[in-house]
Amino acid sequence: MTISLFLTTSEVCSSPSTRGNILSCGLLAVFLGGCAVQEVPKLPVVVVPDVVVPKLIALSGEADAALQAAEQGVIEARVKRALWTAAVEELKRARAAAQEFDSAATLRHARESIALCELSIAQLSKPPVKW
Repeated sequence: MTISLFLTTSEVCSSPSTRGNILSCGLLAVFLGGCAVQEVPKLPVVVVPDVVVPKLIALSGEADAALQAAEQGVIEARVKRALWTAAVEELKRARAAAQEFDSAATLRHARESIALCELSIAQLSKPPVKW
């Protein structure tokens, strides 16, 4: 069927006037086809208002107590000459978090400092390691 359609089309297109008509119809179809483009719907612009997060102005009671206990633990370990530098670093991180009023971070770093101070003091009761 495709071959017979091709032959029929080639026989019809053999005259010059028919070829001109086909060419003009083809060009007209291309130009009209280009004009029939569906317009893209515009989406509404949604403006999100800025959310203001209230700034905390105080630490929680638990974080404040843990920070004070960490400071006391560092003082006690320093007096006994058993202070680890890791405990001091954790205390510094806890103080920095307390200045930003971050209770969770203050509590976490203060507890770590307390634990390190307790381990450093407990290390004094152990016998020295011989290499």
